Amino acid sequence: MELEQLKGKNWVATMMLCWALGLYGGHRFYTGNATTGWVMVALTLLGITAPISAIWALVDGFSIALGKFRHADGSELYERVNWLGYVYIALMVLAILFMLLYGVVIIGIFAAAISGAATGAY
Repeated sequence: MELEQLKGKNWVATMMLCWALGLYGGHRFYTGNATTGWVMVALTLLGITAPISAIWALVDGFSIALGKFRHADGSELYERVNWLGYVYIALMVLAILFMLLYGVVIIGIFAAAISGAATGAY
């Protein structure tokens, strides 16, 4: 690989930072987008707005996985591994489906408990 091609930020490092520190904008700081990185830190630390930062990190993760995420200067991330991006997307989709299923189960348990307590059958 030529030195000019290696100028910029590594795709795998950006992906891993998004996965590990996405709520805090770690991938954004790494790629030179410090302003939006600080916004993500503030949203996460405020607590009540942390879901906004989580959704933002999820969207960024998909963008990185698909090769659409850019460095602050507009350059592409180098050494993209296509299959790893697709594995990341599949795992995130499965995690979202699992969380939705978990929420449905928890709501069902609470509904059954409230229903049982209301009828006196406990």
